[in-house]
Amino acid sequence: MQTRQGPREAVRGCARGRHVVLTPRLLCRSATLADARVAAATASDPEAQRWLGWEPEVRIPEDERDRLLATPPDRGRTRFGLPRRCDPTSLLAIDPERDLVAGAVTLTPLSHEVCELGGHLAPAYRGRGLGAELFTAGLALAHRHLHFTEVRAGAEPENVASVRSLWRAGFDPVPGPPTHRLPDGRVIPSAWFADTEPNPQWCPSLW
Repeated sequence: MQTRQGPREAVRGCARGRHVVLTPRLLCRSATLADARVAAATASDPEAQRWLGWEPEVRIPEDERDRLLATPPDRGRTRFGLPRRCDPTSLLAIDPERDLVAGAVTLTPLSHEVCELGGHLAPAYRGRGLGAELFTAGLALAHRHLHFTEVRAGAEPENVASVRSLWRAGFDPVPGPPTHRLPDGRVIPSAWFADTEPNPQWCPSLW
């Protein structure tokens, strides 16, 4: 039987287009420009790049990667307490117990109603069932904050952890292109998934 994990939304924590979504073990907030390198650091290692295939200039070198992942994240606010300018389509996932960055999830709009989801976890947070929580947070951002009706996601069929996480988050298999070209030029087989919400919502912070 399929188990779907629901997020606890912190809509009262959202402000000026900065979104917050809570899962049982993660605090996910809108990513800011200052978060870009630490978000990239969570997936710049060879294990993640086997599936993601980023171009070399996007990956974070190992010594900097280790430093970033061992440093508490920026609070997402200026020294005056105001929210920093953020990307409303991306969430930085934070482990609230250790105050470290655990991963990131991003939505790419394909139309006014449809977006594509992608996400990744830092090495220390893999193999713990957190992929499902990360993707669940992405669904909440899309359906309950940004008014997207359909969220699509692709994964290489051999990437069992990703496929299982998508399924546990609530995605169902759908037709899609049989292959996908990664940024580094590799062409990989692809399986496609989607989740649809007939009554999506806008976050009150956007009103």
